[in-house]
Amino acid sequence: MSCGSLGIDQSCIVINSKVDFVVNFLYQSMECENCSMLALEPLLPHHSQQLILKLASLGTIWKVQNEHNKTICGLTRNYLGENAWYHIDVNQTECSLICDKEPEPTYYPVIIALSFYGLLFILYALGGFVYRSALFNNFFRQNSLDVSTDLAAAFSSSSTIDDKKPKPSQQRLRSLDTVRGIAIVVMIFVNYGGGRYWYFEHAHWNGLTVADLVFPWFIWMMGMSMAFSLKSQLRKIVSKKKIFWKIVKRSVKLFALGVMLNTICSNVNLHELRILGVLQRFGICYFVVATVHLFYASADDKGYSSSAFRDIISFGGEWLIILAFLTTHILLMYLVHEPDCPKGYFGPGGLHDQGAYFNCTGGAAGYIDRLLLGPSHLYQHPGLKAIYGGTQPYDPEGILGYFTSIFLVFLGLQAGKILLMFKEPKARLIRWMTWAIVTGCISGILCCFSKNDGWIPVNKNLWSVSFILATSSLAFVLLSICYAVNDVHKLWSGGPFYHAGMNSIMLYVGHELTHNMFPWRWQVHPTHLNELFMNLWGTTLWVFIAVWMHRKNVFVTV
Repeated sequence: MSCGSLGIDQSCIVINSKVDFVVNFLYQSMECENCSMLALEPLLPHHSQQLILKLASLGTIWKVQNEHNKTICGLTRNYLGENAWYHIDVNQTECSLICDKEPEPTYYPVIIALSFYGLLFILYALGGFVYRSALFNNFFRQNSLDVSTDLAAAFSSSSTIDDKKPKPSQQRLRSLDTVRGIAIVVMIFVNYGGGRYWYFEHAHWNGLTVADLVFPWFIWMMGMSMAFSLKSQLRKIVSKKKIFWKIVKRSVKLFALGVMLNTICSNVNLHELRILGVLQRFGICYFVVATVHLFYASADDKGYSSSAFRDIISFGGEWLIILAFLTTHILLMYLVHEPDCPKGYFGPGGLHDQGAYFNCTGGAAGYIDRLLLGPSHLYQHPGLKAIYGGTQPYDPEGILGYFTSIFLVFLGLQAGKILLMFKEPKARLIRWMTWAIVTGCISGILCCFSKNDGWIPVNKNLWSVSFILATSSLAFVLLSICYAVNDVHKLWSGGPFYHAGMNSIMLYVGHELTHNMFPWRWQVHPTHLNELFMNLWGTTLWVFIAVWMHRKNVFVTV
């Protein structure tokens, strides 16, 4: 029996019966935690059966039982490989797994792409370093002028700060836009498909992948930019009433833009319109955190404590309010439950836990969304269904996730306060890295440094407490690295990510609108190499557009 042509991340197994009785072949993905096994049709004596395994790179568990459900053999295979052919010979007391066609090496395209872009990056960074060097300046440049502009926030904010020693003009911090640029470039790449590699896709339920980092980093950076934006307006003697109305207008714009983007490539049916989404979360979180901070912020630092912890002590009221959101999230997750579902259930429903909670997808988070918004207004095709099955819609940008997202934005705001209140680079870096260690350790304790066995697993679908702390920890680390390299030692200008970060809202909306348009996307034969080339090409186009817009001084804000 031939397996024929296979698709991306697929393997083929042919089961051959060598016995005189009916056998049952059961299998399941290793990614599916404590799931009930899936069964093929009963295999008749001395017959063969074919199974095409999807998501073969995630590992597979299988076993063979006789007609009395007694296990004859079983095997756990961590990696079957892509486009591999196997056959299993079932005998009286044992089975043998034999590889007929070796898996294809799927990692070569990634290695080649990393090498190519890594070389380009090194050449770009070296070129910029030489261009800014004193030698180049003396021989080739005269009267050069650094141009500084207003900061375009996490979707437009100011990040200009005063140096310790007064200067004629304020200098823009490149690290902020660089971090934001890294986030938007990676986001475009993974949204375009990420070469269809599993680690460039969102985790199906618990766990953390590259794709899971970019959205949290974005809203974290929004909080950081918020510190400069509000401080700048207060120093310009703009009344808090006017600032508040600016906050309201920006929040409404972001939410409305997000709803409009939800209608791309679909016939709009108001009864089935998805209400929540990425920009909607930006809008709500921005409104809450900016409003709270506006109440406590001042134009100068005169009223603040002189303690080494003044960035925390001076804003104790803010901490109490924001921690109330975090506490509310935890209480709702543990106390609210759908009828016929247990309290404190954090699972994906479907086949999870042997199918005992089939319609309990997302626990309290899913139940509250379905109750308040209605099932038809939620995301209908969550990635978890590829592994766990189930019939319930589930929105990864659901209501309960807003509570933890608000805390994540506030942690970004905390990073911004450190930058404003401490002028020495060493003091800033020590505090950022301390926050990275603290948030990372708390996240590890909550999840017990385990994917599935902790009290609160790291879960992007739920935006769990451990998830926002883990991603915040990594954001503090990334900011520290970029600040040291870009602004302190000036080893790298931040480009081309810096340019992308300056127009992040334009790149986000643009890549959403052109998702299925040429020259960003076209039909290709489904292989990792073809998909990776196309996705990298589309991402690179947006980077070129960002660089061009920066050179033309074109900046889009909301």
